Amino acid sequence: MTPDVRPLSIVALVVLLLSPLRAGAETAREILDRAHALDTTTRHWTDRSQHLTLVIVGADGEERRRELTVRTKRYPDDESKALSSFLAPSEVKGTAFLQWGHKNAPDEQWLYLPDLRRTRRITSDLSNESFMGTDFSYQDLGILSEAPSWTEADAPSTLVGEETVDGRPCYVIALRPKQEDIAYGRIQVWLDKESLVPRRMDFFDKDDAAIKSLRFEGIENIGAFPYARVLEMSQLKTGSKTRIESSDVKFDSGLSDDLFTQRYLERGAQ
Repeated sequence: MTPDVRPLSIVALVVLLLSPLRAGAETAREILDRAHALDTTTRHWTDRSQHLTLVIVGADGEERRRELTVRTKRYPDDESKALSSFLAPSEVKGTAFLQWGHKNAPDEQWLYLPDLRRTRRITSDLSNESFMGTDFSYQDLGILSEAPSWTEADAPSTLVGEETVDGRPCYVIALRPKQEDIAYGRIQVWLDKESLVPRRMDFFDKDDAAIKSLRFEGIENIGAFPYARVLEMSQLKTGSKTRIESSDVKFDSGLSDDLFTQRYLERGAQ
């Protein structure tokens, strides 16, 4: 008598349907590549200018504020340049920061200090220092610029699962940067399932301990471009945080290449 194989077939079908490796299931890299494709096509922009207010909250609750303008320009092959010009308070007015982002090489960064009338090159051994007293390091600024264009060779990715952030369902993706100069062993991104924009990023040290958390809030579309009105970086061990609030955001206004030079930087970048 032939044995009844239907129960085994049902079990096999259930296992197949529940398997994360089943046909049609997207990998983390495929999701990230979809997001990057949008950034380079339907929601691609060439330049952006914005006014930022930095609210730096120390572990003791004391607040400090900074006002600045940031102008950014994108170039082919995922290259970019950004110039930050501080407007207030008086002790930082005239300070300016220039960053050239490269896809296959470390970023180049310079800080102009008006009191000294000199430009300081931010070398790799200084990249983990605080940027102007905030909870962002110089390296963090580079990562935020570069990470959307990372390949699997740059940062192997894993789809950890799905979670909700601010009521929005998100993919949770772990990235492990291969670049030796990056201090983080893992960066975990919560990517909105619908818009494919980040809503949260957590940063882990080489021992896989969480040390920072970045939230993207007030996300809205400015024309075709999704934009987070507020970024908040928290230091998980000390309790300090920096909140970045943006206004007067403009895209594709035709910023000149001359803005993103050391010569312009040393004029105070007003």
